[in-house]
Amino acid sequence: MSAPDTNIEKQEKRHKPALMGIKGAIGFGVLMVLVLLFFVIGNGRDDETQPGLSSDTTVAPVDPVATGTNESN
Repeated sequence: MSAPDTNIEKQEKRHKPALMGIKGAIGFGVLMVLVLLFFVIGNGRDDETQPGLSSDTTVAPVDPVATGTNESN
């Protein structure tokens, strides 16, 4: 059974704070998803593709059996 006398303007005025809160929560959720997406995409690239790093430098492998390589002795 519906209300016999409905005043749309009065109901809109009464529900305005709740509706604005819902819209704010939706906006905040969308903003957080976009920030998360930006963060994941920004940190998901390979180290070789970042500027300033060169892959032509080689490091000699460490011989674990050689004398003087074990610091605990």
